[in-house]
Amino acid sequence: MITAYVRSNGTLSPLPVEPHGQIPDAVVWLDLLEPTPEEERFVDEVLGLDVPSEEEMQEIEVSSRLYQERGALYMTATVMVGADTAKPGRSPVTFVLVGHRLLTLRYAEPLPFRVFAAKARRHTMPTNTGEEVLAGLLDAIVDRVADILERVQGEIDTLSSDIFVRDESAPKLDFDEVLRRVGQVQALTTQARESLVSIARLLSFIGRPGETKLPKAFERGFKTIARDVMALSDHASFLTSNINFMLDATLGMINNEQNGIIKIFSVAAVVFLPPTLVASIYGMNFDIIPELKWQFGYLWAIGLMILSAVVPYWYFKRRGWL
Repeated sequence: MITAYVRSNGTLSPLPVEPHGQIPDAVVWLDLLEPTPEEERFVDEVLGLDVPSEEEMQEIEVSSRLYQERGALYMTATVMVGADTAKPGRSPVTFVLVGHRLLTLRYAEPLPFRVFAAKARRHTMPTNTGEEVLAGLLDAIVDRVADILERVQGEIDTLSSDIFVRDESAPKLDFDEVLRRVGQVQALTTQARESLVSIARLLSFIGRPGETKLPKAFERGFKTIARDVMALSDHASFLTSNINFMLDATLGMINNEQNGIIKIFSVAAVVFLPPTLVASIYGMNFDIIPELKWQFGYLWAIGLMILSAVVPYWYFKRRGWL
């Protein structure tokens, strides 16, 4: 699907574009969402571009994601998708700046794109050129990452309270559920860091000297976004350290719980092993066992078994081994 956004009374008006149709001359932003090969060829012919394929967008080499060709800047960044669902993910998005127009190519629907497009339709925003639209989209993407990191921070605080604050009235902590939650926040943080790194590279590529020189005002705007990205990257690293601590703490709690179970078995062994030895001795089938002819032999054996169980337990308890 091809959508052309045209300036109208200070806002952006979306216009659908069909292949072999006509792209308005006043278009500022051309958005390609899951385009067909026919739509890609149409855009390439009209704008004189070589739009990358979906496979090429997946490349991780910087030279394949950030390059300049025929006076156009090709920039691919990783954007988070589905962060509010049970299966968050990430998807590459390509931005192409050509002739003060912006072309975006994507095969997913990240929330920042919908939010920015809705705001641009309703409110007056600086969207006179493709550079301004690109700055607005990047700012929306960074804001979204910031919201996700804030949510991760809140989840970490909740996990910390569940793990370290003991509430006798609360049900027993399910460590399997805790590990699952730790894994979820770790996945979100990792994806957020990957997105921030790709955006930082994109902003660095825009600011370097080249054939296409951006106005000073745009450079300052992109530098502001770059500072936000740097701050969020540091915060993501801090959250990663906290998550690793939570994981270690959870595994430590699980080990303590398992050690408690092993301790119970150890106590049982201490209590029942000596009586078992006594019972085994008097259960041997030999003709000559003096106690077999005693009138009180049975009581003697029972008392000896009880004494052999109580004395080791008392001794270990006194030494603090149990």
